[in-house]
Amino acid sequence: MAENNSFKKIALKEAKSLIKDEDLLLFDIRDKNSFDQSHIKNAINLNNHNIDDIVKKTEHKKSILIYCYKGISSQNVAQHFCNLGFENVYSLDGGYESFFEDEKR
Repeated sequence: MAENNSFKKIALKEAKSLIKDEDLLLFDIRDKNSFDQSHIKNAINLNNHNIDDIVKKTEHKKSILIYCYKGISSQNVAQHFCNLGFENVYSLDGGYESFFEDEKR
């Protein structure tokens, strides 16, 4: 049985630091259309069609950062990964919206 870890909600500054790590898995859980229009560099669009495959192929010690539109839905997905035994899971507080706004400045 997987240990029930908890994800860490992180602010944009810490997320940007994490994103620089080449080993980080960056998951965008927004809809495909939004993802196709724009996403954070190197992000993978995580959805119902690929999640099982990703879970099977990903080492549980790998760092994972998950984001959505505003940072709310990503928390549920981050907790799901923790419940499956992943150890280093983060949710971007403010989501893509905060990242995008910061990039425009």
